[in-house]
Amino acid sequence: MSAKFSTARPEGPAAVALVVQRRVKDESYAVYARWQARAVERLRIWPGFIAHELIPPSPPEHMDWTIVQRFTDAEAARGWLESPERAEMVAEIRPHLLADEEVHLLADAGPRPQTGATAFISYKVAPEEEANVLAWQRTIYAAEARAPGFLRHKLERPVAGVREDWIIILTFDTADNLTRWLESPERATLLKEGAKVKAAFSLSRTSYGFDFWFRGPDAPAPGPLEILKNNLLVLLVLYPIVFLWGYSVGGPVLDRNGVPFWLALFIGNVVSTQLLGWWAVPTIFRVFAWWLKPARGVGRDLLGFGIVFVLYAASMALYAVLLTHGPAW
Repeated sequence: MSAKFSTARPEGPAAVALVVQRRVKDESYAVYARWQARAVERLRIWPGFIAHELIPPSPPEHMDWTIVQRFTDAEAARGWLESPERAEMVAEIRPHLLADEEVHLLADAGPRPQTGATAFISYKVAPEEEANVLAWQRTIYAAEARAPGFLRHKLERPVAGVREDWIIILTFDTADNLTRWLESPERATLLKEGAKVKAAFSLSRTSYGFDFWFRGPDAPAPGPLEILKNNLLVLLVLYPIVFLWGYSVGGPVLDRNGVPFWLALFIGNVVSTQLLGWWAVPTIFRVFAWWLKPARGVGRDLLGFGIVFVLYAASMALYAVLLTHGPAW
C-alpha cells in the first residue's frame, strides 16, 4: 500500500497546507486517534510547522479522516513528507487503513472559516490529449455551475518533476448537493465523454471546504454583474437605515438639540456603518445567496433584480407616506 501524492503550485516561500486523507478500519478508530495524537506531538517541534487540524469522518458521505497541516513553506512541508520519522509512523498505522493515504500539498493563504463539502479529483492525461481534456473540462465546469449548491471548481495542471496528475478541487455548499452532482446522470454522461479523451481519474471526498486555496492571486475576480448585485443589496439595506435614522433620531434628537450638521452626519454614518457591517449586509446576503451565486441562469438573475426593485419601490412608498404625516419632530 503506497501513498498517493499531489502538489498544487506550492513552490516558493509562501505558506502551504498539507492535506492528508486516510480511510481507517472501523475497529481501528481508537488506535488511529491515539496514533494521530502522537504524530501531532512529533509535528509540534518540526521546523516550519504552524498548525494542525483533524476532521473526522462524517458517514455516509465522507468516510475518510482528513488532516490539514500548515507549514511556513513548501520546503518545510516536503521535509516532513520525506522524513524517516513520518515514514516510520505511516508504516505503523498502515495495517489499520483500508486504502492508500492521499496527500495533497496546496498553497495556503492562512486559516479562515471553511465552508462547503469538497471532492478531490485527480486525472491522468496523455500529453497529446491535453487540448481535448481542457475542452472537456470547460463543458464539465459549465454543467457544475448550473448544479444546486455549486461554489467552486479549480483545475491545476501537472507540475514537472513533482506530480503527473491534473488536479481538480470541486466544492459545493453541502454534502448532499455534492453527492447529488457526483451521482447525477448528467455527470455520468460527461464522464463517458472523458473516456473518449482517455482521462482516467480517481476521486476522494471531505467535508472540509478548503476556502484558503481560493484566496490571493488565484482567486477569480468578481465580474461586473456580481459587483452590481452586491452594490444593489447594500443599497437595499442602507436606504432604510439612513432614512429611519434621520426620521427618528437625526431630526428629533440631534437637530432639535443644536448638534452641528457635520457632527450629526458623522454620528449617523458611524451608526449606519456598524448596523450594515454587523447585521444588515450579512443578513441580506444570506437571504439573497441564491441570487448571488454565479452562473445561475438569466431567469434567476431577472427574478432577483425584480424582487430587489420591488423592495426599493415599497420602501420609498412607505417613507413617502411617513413624510406626508410630517416629520417625527
